[in-house]
Amino acid sequence: MTRKIKLAAAICVVGFVAAACATKTGTGAAVGAGAGGLLGAGVGAVLGGGKGAAVGAAVGAGVGAGTGAVIGHYMDKQEKALKDVKSAKVERQGDKLVVKFNSAILFDVKKSELKSGAKSDLSEFAKVLKEYKDTDLIIEGHTDNTGKKAFNQKLSVARAESVISFLESEGVARSRLTGRGFADDMPVAPNDTADGRQQNRRVQIQIAANEALQKQDQANASSAQPAKKP
Repeated sequence: MTRKIKLAAAICVVGFVAAACATKTGTGAAVGAGAGGLLGAGVGAVLGGGKGAAVGAAVGAGVGAGTGAVIGHYMDKQEKALKDVKSAKVERQGDKLVVKFNSAILFDVKKSELKSGAKSDLSEFAKVLKEYKDTDLIIEGHTDNTGKKAFNQKLSVARAESVISFLESEGVARSRLTGRGFADDMPVAPNDTADGRQQNRRVQIQIAANEALQKQDQANASSAQPAKKP
């Protein structure tokens, strides 16, 4: 019974850490393979001594190399392309990209119609999205905490929808785009300073692998694992 418990726990740890390595590194097939191999060796040693360590290393390397490699590589390329978009601040969060546009660049105060100057930046953004079609987006509107909550909520939703409508007009498939408004519920800076409030007034876009790319990644992970001996 003790051995079964150890085995179950070890398998869970291998799966979790290997996935985490691939997600954190993005490009990380090589890093994932190394981390997976080391962890697999450790688990194998616990369960079966030296021979177990060798087997565990091989299995761990296969899991680490496969999991997340396809998505990571795809998001690496998209991240690089997005960093050329003017006014877009791009952050990598695992295998997800977060793009932030300051609302002052996109909209006049208390308005949800896009400024004419903002459209050129969003057009460049749309070009990248059309090139990388295997991702879905959540477009979020955010405000600071000044003014009435109900007004800010409606404004944040309207701004998200304005961005969605423009991206769709530029050829980005509407099925990829989901809009959400959060008013001042998710600040990224304190609202007690002018600079903090400016940071909080933003449109934030989360970009993640769609279902097709996830399935491709899973298939790659399965093929990377060593075949079982008859």
